[in-house]
Amino acid sequence: MDQKLVIVVSPPNSNTVLDGAACTVTSPIEHTDWSDFPNLGALTLASAIEEVPGVEAVYLDGTVVDWSVIADFVVDHADRTLALCVSALTATYEAGLCLARKVKSANSDVVTIFGNDYLTALPRECMDAQTDVIDFAFFGNEVIGAFTEFICALSSGTSIEPERFPSLIYRDSAEVVSINKARPEGIYTDINFDLVDRHFDHTSLYADNFERRVVPTFERLTGRRVRSGTPVEFARGCIKFARNDACSFCSIQYGGLWRNSVESAAEAWKTVEHADEHGYDYLYLTADELPLTFGRLLGDMANEPPLWWRHRDEGDRPVMVGYARADGLSNERNAANLRALNVRQLMVGLDAGTALSLQAMRKPLAPPSDRTSCYRAEEMFKHNERAMRTAKNNDLVLKVGFVVGHIGMDSSMLRENVDSMKALLESGADSIASLDVEVLSPEPGSRDYQYLINPDLAFAAAEEIGMVLPDRGAHKRVAMKWRGHDTIDREAAMSDYIDAVMPGLAMDDLAAARREVRNHAELLGITTGG
Repeated sequence: MDQKLVIVVSPPNSNTVLDGAACTVTSPIEHTDWSDFPNLGALTLASAIEEVPGVEAVYLDGTVVDWSVIADFVVDHADRTLALCVSALTATYEAGLCLARKVKSANSDVVTIFGNDYLTALPRECMDAQTDVIDFAFFGNEVIGAFTEFICALSSGTSIEPERFPSLIYRDSAEVVSINKARPEGIYTDINFDLVDRHFDHTSLYADNFERRVVPTFERLTGRRVRSGTPVEFARGCIKFARNDACSFCSIQYGGLWRNSVESAAEAWKTVEHADEHGYDYLYLTADELPLTFGRLLGDMANEPPLWWRHRDEGDRPVMVGYARADGLSNERNAANLRALNVRQLMVGLDAGTALSLQAMRKPLAPPSDRTSCYRAEEMFKHNERAMRTAKNNDLVLKVGFVVGHIGMDSSMLRENVDSMKALLESGADSIASLDVEVLSPEPGSRDYQYLINPDLAFAAAEEIGMVLPDRGAHKRVAMKWRGHDTIDREAAMSDYIDAVMPGLAMDDLAAARREVRNHAELLGITTGG
């Protein structure tokens, strides 16, 4: 019997393939990291189901494969497709819906399954709005086991009892959306890299992007010429998730576990070795934050390197890149541990130019309601400055990020932030490789999105830190416009959010501020958007 296809697809950015509003401040071409190497989420799901009887797993990355090729493939193979599984983010959700409609039109029996951050943030909105398009979805990160069991049930023809599958989002007999409780599970590390090119030639497309975007800059900054990159996951999570107090703009949906990792340094090293054995020498660590959240694991790895690592010169070992909070990187011991693991580049969100703005963004480890929050915000700003010095001391290069805008920001705060951001770039120019600076976007799943659709929450948050917001009545009208929808026009939402929570400011003001910081970075020789 022929095997049935289960297509696991990461769609392209919707604005690149569908008609819609012009991108003025959210241009997809400026955010290209994900098309330089495989999509680990999609590859993990495809790897997990490869051994399911009667199933042929298809890995498909729409950030590199041409849209017309993707659309033709799902239609041409609809008759032998069991399920289309879509990894959906804010920027890709509508493209995913388009693919699901195409496959349903060709074969209504294909089961469509959505997941990732967007469905986790808006499960009921998506399921209620897309009754003919989305059959099932999964909530959060700990879904590999349940997803595999679900595909097994579909493949065997077993009657689906939705309540059996942890993290499943489904409609019950009354068409009411239900969400099952998550089941804790470990990090899945048995990645089958052979799937990357089994149905489509992804590698040559990744290689072309990697050669143009990563190799020259990385060599210039570190002296190391790398060949090929892949994400590696031995840990995921962020210390800010521990108290459900993510930074206001953060839309990461961690689901059931705020922190998860392999159980030992030896297991972590095995994931590194697995990627190395498949020819990857630039390893993108996926953890949302490394030194504060996984300091013990990193320290154990630094103290217990395997023989294959010790027997190689540093220049022959794979390099790693990852994420760090400034208050973690500012610690010399943390920085030294990272450098011992051949981490050469870190993405660090400096995010704001003043302590008050950091507090408004909920960047400190203490929430605004905590009596130490103001002090923590002042300390956080100092950590931003120290982190750049520590990076230089330990031969680490930084990709820093700033966010322009926050609840309660007015024109004087905006000016102060821009001036301070420019000063921070000047002080750290010899350790900063590149810069991302973006206008605040209230992404579904973030606290800023909740402020957008819940004026009472926004006004209470502003009052906590002594901020003044514009008219509550106008904010209520904006909230009504956005509440309950499954599709989001990001630029329109950004503009409305600025009008609702930033007195006297408009989108053009924040876009101009972003442009000023970018231009200043370029004058300092710092790459923007790289």
